[in-house]
Amino acid sequence: AVVSTQSTGYEILTKLTEQGKLSLSDVRAMVACLRFILESSLRCSVDPASLDTELQQLGFPKEHAAALTKVYADYCEEGGEALRRISLRLPPPDIAWTVDYVVGDSKVGAVGQPFLNLSINGNESTLSTADLDSLIHELKTAAECIKNIKL
Repeated sequence: AVVSTQSTGYEILTKLTEQGKLSLSDVRAMVACLRFILESSLRCSVDPASLDTELQQLGFPKEHAAALTKVYADYCEEGGEALRRISLRLPPPDIAWTVDYVVGDSKVGAVGQPFLNLSINGNESTLSTADLDSLIHELKTAAECIKNIKL
């Protein structure tokens, strides 16, 4: 049954827990367990048939597993999209750059070296070729470290 208001949902939940002689901590544990199972299934793109089988192997009655699987199948797309929206991702950085080639300077004389003017999210830096080489090396090293992380 679809619950239209929060107070009605609370009343239904209270009535069901009293009938099943469940404590508040039992209900919280069950909700947390179901949430974990459904979120993990969405995150890993589990197909509904596999979810149904796994729920039955965990000890869910066939009717309850089928009911959960039907809801999962009906809202799989929306649930996956909601998880993607709340995942820990940073927005893409705002990057702007220009290259200046300084031919000469009144104080130093002839310079003849390119400089990279880099702006990342409004933080501006000027890098020499040596600085740029160092930055590229550090970024490659960081990318390798991230690639080797075992989750």
